[in-house]
Amino acid sequence: MAKFENVAFVPDFGEFAVLKSLLESEGIAVLDIARGGHATIAGVEHGYYVRVPSPQAERARRLLKCRSFESFVVSVGLDA
Repeated sequence: MAKFENVAFVPDFGEFAVLKSLLESEGIAVLDIARGGHATIAGVEHGYYVRVPSPQAERARRLLKCRSFESFVVSVGLDA
């Protein structure tokens, strides 16, 4: 089974779609599922993870940083 990593976390679906489109235009596959954040004491932190196959994760992070999306990039995000 393929391993995927979270490479970015965005607060709304529109930004998820922009990052997904950017990565796919560069030949990086994006898992086509919008998966929200985690629950907190105050409630749910709504948002979406951008997930890519592990071998493409570092390239995806570099590309997002180069395109001024560094505020969304997460550095650790291995997930099966």
